[in-house]
Amino acid sequence: MSEKERERLIEKELKRNPGGALNNTWANALTGSPSSGCLINIGSIIIIIIFILIVRACSN
Repeated sequence: MSEKERERLIEKELKRNPGGALNNTWANALTGSPSSGCLINIGSIIIIIIFILIVRACSN
């Protein structure tokens, strides 16, 4: 499957399921393979920071 076809399928799925964007960002953040989009990269970083802050708050 080519990269363009993969991106097209992802965009099609996101149109049907807007909550999938969060799942996609979360999966990319966990696997360490962010998409080429700048917003996706920023979203991944923000989700990781929020997760770390939640873990630190709960551990204290």
